[in-house]
Amino acid sequence: MCGLGSFAGTTAFTLNLVYQATVVGLSPLQLVLVGTLMEGVCFVAQVPTGVIADVVSRRLSVIIGYLLMGAGLLVWGLFPSFGAILVANVIWSIGAVCVDGAEEAWAADEIGPDRVSSAFVRGGQAGQAGSLLGILASAGLAVAGLAAPIVAGGVLTLALGVLLMVFMTEEAWAPSETKGWWRSMGRQAVAGGRAVRGSALLGGIVAGTFFAGLSSEGFDRLGQPFLLPMIGDRPIELVFGALAMTAALGSIIVTGLVGRRLDTARPRHAGRVLAAVDALTAAGLIGFGLSGDWWLAVPLYLLVRLLRDTATPITNVWLVSATSAGSRATVFSIQAQADALGQIAGGPPVGVVAQRRSLGAGLSVAGLFLVPAVALFALAARRSEPVRADVVVEPLA
Repeated sequence: MCGLGSFAGTTAFTLNLVYQATVVGLSPLQLVLVGTLMEGVCFVAQVPTGVIADVVSRRLSVIIGYLLMGAGLLVWGLFPSFGAILVANVIWSIGAVCVDGAEEAWAADEIGPDRVSSAFVRGGQAGQAGSLLGILASAGLAVAGLAAPIVAGGVLTLALGVLLMVFMTEEAWAPSETKGWWRSMGRQAVAGGRAVRGSALLGGIVAGTFFAGLSSEGFDRLGQPFLLPMIGDRPIELVFGALAMTAALGSIIVTGLVGRRLDTARPRHAGRVLAAVDALTAAGLIGFGLSGDWWLAVPLYLLVRLLRDTATPITNVWLVSATSAGSRATVFSIQAQADALGQIAGGPPVGVVAQRRSLGAGLSVAGLFLVPAVALFALAARRSEPVRADVVVEPLA
């Protein structure tokens, strides 16, 4: 799942912004609206899809998610218009949130908490390797047209959904209710919300994720445009492809090194590592925004990308260790919803600063947004203790 899913997604999205700007002819405002819609749909759909995964079936949620993502990418690439891209974004985003959280919760149940840390780390490495190959595939397919990589990514994602229908099992988990599960959805969502509100640990993770989301949207939207004036006569596609490949290779190595020291039995350590990674990310992002030279900007750009890729499996291990099996997928979804809300809220102020001052100033502000996340993750790490699979997180006294 991690390898093929990442390969398909990277194939589709590596040159996606170039496709939207040149083939579809979207204006800068329309480009921003596409991203805002994507995050808005993710925000609204996170908890309902997470509840379905906890109450109905994680396997079903994952399979539907990949099928929807594949269908969305096909619409994206086959119908080059603003309206079609908005529709495709809605389809793809719903599919993405069906997978998000459910996939990690399914893995934790099927593999077991004792071995899932290794699985997450190896899955992260497989995903990074898939991204590396996807960059090459995207550049090669773009010779036939910028829509070709998007369509190919959609076909591969649909194929992954079909493969999971055949090979994906779900033997270690069963819903607590098989009748009236629509009525239990509300209770399950409330239980997940109470777990977050009643635990300083989970509350800190979710709050920190919100500030991380505030920061990430600025880098995602402004990072490449900031580098564009420094590229000169170099081919843009080859330059950004080479940068993406370098970041992917570095992430594979760093994730492997970090993953050897991660364990769900040591959640406090995972929290501290995440706080350190985000502190380095904040410093790198602020420095990136202040840099004006190609040879300084590129290493900082790569550093930020590498650290952000590394943070994902660390966060997954930490959340698994801090949640019980009954509410795990819902808590994952609440955490992802906080990230989406942060990205929705963080994009406009960073964009205003970038427009009124400079792109570099906007990037530096995005780096400052990450500083509260570092503090929140560090505080949450101090309260981290392993949670048994059969115990629901209780409020702190």
